[in-house]
Amino acid sequence: MKWIYIKKGIKLLFVGEWRRVYNEVHAIIYRAVYEWIGFFAMPLRKTGRKRVEPSIEVITQYPIAFESPDHIAPKGTAENNSTNKKFILHMDRLLSNSFPKQTLNVLDLGCSGGQMINDFLNLCWVGVGLEGSDYSLKRKRANWGTLANRNLFTCDITKPFQVNFDKSKAKFHLITAWEVLEHIATPDLLQLFRNISDHLEVGGCFIASTTPTPDIHEGIELHQTKWENEQWRNFVETNFPELEYADVGLKIYQYVRYNLLHPSFLIYRKRR
Repeated sequence: MKWIYIKKGIKLLFVGEWRRVYNEVHAIIYRAVYEWIGFFAMPLRKTGRKRVEPSIEVITQYPIAFESPDHIAPKGTAENNSTNKKFILHMDRLLSNSFPKQTLNVLDLGCSGGQMINDFLNLCWVGVGLEGSDYSLKRKRANWGTLANRNLFTCDITKPFQVNFDKSKAKFHLITAWEVLEHIATPDLLQLFRNISDHLEVGGCFIASTTPTPDIHEGIELHQTKWENEQWRNFVETNFPELEYADVGLKIYQYVRYNLLHPSFLIYRKRR
């Protein structure tokens, strides 16, 4: 896989895409450096924190998104296991300041291999990842071998669902969706965002990255809603006024997933 990226980079250099190659290489090196920073910083950050492990259940009548192109022709769910230690540490500090002396909760929609959830668990957060396809569950891929049905669950996020902690409705201080929203059919977006709003703690953050570009895999178009950032923001602001646009102080390459050519982020805080 690394050779594919090297060949791609060489081709881009030959056609004069120097700036693009620089940005891509810079992002790769930055993330690699932060892997080492996180290795030393995360054990220190969780010092003094009490690990809370509630009984987690996901109540849904649709445990698998059978009609989703991503389940029919698995790609991201079969390959991705993304995280970014800079994002983990930054949001930990930001939300720890906003919710002092509380155990923080994170929900990742379209969690794929679940590495981001595992990283937050290592900081003594309570983490839940939801994935529409059962590809990783069946193969015990990435973190599913140890976290399946404990912190990682299959669920069609376009249908009503409820996450419970110890039989009570869970609220999350952080909800994320990395290059997931464009995979959702446009008519299903209202229910998806209802799920997000219902599970988001007042004062908590919802953060998503999107891309308007096509993604065809095995002859199937995986991206069903190819909106530009302005269209996404108009949709959210029109239908979910309780979500106010926010700035969490991160650069493009400091998020978990991003498209450097078409950067698009939705960053909202639930109004107090």
